[in-house]
Amino acid sequence: KQWYQRRVRGFDEAEQVMSSLIEQLHKILVSNQLQELKYYAILFLKILTTVSDNISQNTMIEYLMMHSLWLSLCKVIVTPAVRSSLGSHSLSLLSLLLNYRKHEYSNPYSMKIAGCDDELLLNGFGEILLNYINRYNNTALAVRQNSNQSYSEYISSWIYWTTPTTDQENVTQVDLSLLLCLYEIVHLNRSFTTVLTQTMSSTASSESSEGDIQKETECHSNLISTFLTFSSLIFSNIKQNMSAAQLCFDILLCVTEDNYANAFMHDENQVFPVFIYRTKLRHRKDNKKELTAMSLAYTLLDLTSEFLMTNLIKNFPFELYSKCYRVIHRILCYQKKCRVRLNYPWPTLWNSIISAVKWSNSLQLDDPEIISNYIQVSRIFNMFVMYGDTFLPNPGSYDELYYELLRQHGVFDSLNETGLKYKGVTHKEACKDLLSNLHNVRAIVNHFSPKIEAWSTANKISTPTPEEVMDIVRSNYDTLTLKLQDGLDHFERYSEVPKEQQFFTNLVRHICKEKRETTTVQIETAAYHKFTTASNIGQI
Repeated sequence: KQWYQRRVRGFDEAEQVMSSLIEQLHKILVSNQLQELKYYAILFLKILTTVSDNISQNTMIEYLMMHSLWLSLCKVIVTPAVRSSLGSHSLSLLSLLLNYRKHEYSNPYSMKIAGCDDELLLNGFGEILLNYINRYNNTALAVRQNSNQSYSEYISSWIYWTTPTTDQENVTQVDLSLLLCLYEIVHLNRSFTTVLTQTMSSTASSESSEGDIQKETECHSNLISTFLTFSSLIFSNIKQNMSAAQLCFDILLCVTEDNYANAFMHDENQVFPVFIYRTKLRHRKDNKKELTAMSLAYTLLDLTSEFLMTNLIKNFPFELYSKCYRVIHRILCYQKKCRVRLNYPWPTLWNSIISAVKWSNSLQLDDPEIISNYIQVSRIFNMFVMYGDTFLPNPGSYDELYYELLRQHGVFDSLNETGLKYKGVTHKEACKDLLSNLHNVRAIVNHFSPKIEAWSTANKISTPTPEEVMDIVRSNYDTLTLKLQDGLDHFERYSEVPKEQQFFTNLVRHICKEKRETTTVQIETAAYHKFTTASNIGQI
């Protein structure tokens, strides 16, 4: 109230007034009394940071940069009693502060996050985010289990992206500010990887489709496995969760670049029964998969395979598929580097990738993103062809790889035609790169196809069985000549600038607008008297 009365005096006293205001807010947040007042202090700060859609033009936030509230928010996060009720609000506020002019100058909150090695604080971040993700997972799964969507309704939702938002979708709406905060912490602070992998207890409650809160339950899990379940739910409905899906992939890109995280995910002694939501598909007899304890690398590959197979839509999300391919490539690079032989059903992944390429190529769009995706796919298969002996589980996996390449050779022929088609017209350099990366796959097809045809003619068989094809492949490895591709096991590390910059600008605009529209302030009479009869707010 004092700040409101004095703000009309002009900008001369603005810094003094705001400094005094922020000091009072700090005292409230670090005090040991009046938890309701702490809530309203954080709520006020959220209102202050969301008065404008463009957060970087909100001059009020400049005062929060000069007079940092970092220690105040840390106090809320490390205090268990306060964290349980106000932790998510604090991280929501922090996510906005982290994105204030983040690419223009050194944001003090970003610097604090990047340099944070306080185990208690990092664990507090992890616990808040784990509780939120568990609550979301429980609610989303309860809603989907209660949904009795017919196949005709499913097909309609698959074809048309303009279906209206239902009440069930509103129940499972993602809090993008918390997901953004998780991304910022994972991206900025490599020490947080240890928090991702450690087992923590969390309290989660679920909601029915009518919005009724169910009984809270305590569970023990780690943040990364819970996040994989969360991602599978997000990926199953990207038309509603496009921004959330992109954030999930950005987080996975950061995680798969980290050696400690990769070592943990590939550790055969660290296995977890992680639920991956599987979208209803007509060609699958049973959409449910038995929940078995597996390494997290195995589960992550299952997640990427499921995403590739279940988002083949006309309005094709090339950027999401590009990120998915990059996650797969990072996993393969780690396995090749450390010679990790993951006992994974690789044909499942190969077929998912080939199906995605087949669908996207059928759209016949002249878009540079398409060529970029095809280059990524060709590099992935080159990794298997050239370095598969370092990470495939057994020699038989090579035979299966060559069989799939021969069986689906038409898809790679069409990619080659696409490269030739645009080579002299548009995307010249990209097409040259694509044709170069397709060389080995085409060499395999051109080498083995005549031998399979000759065998079929000699044995008077029109279509050899898979076992017969693999026998022919094994008999003719020695005469196959392949071209060594440079840099297959290297990748460009994830960076926001310049490719991701516009996405985060738009995302923060959306969050500010959403928070401004949904934030309401209601102070009950009893609470008001409690605040006004407190001794002195400045001395609390």
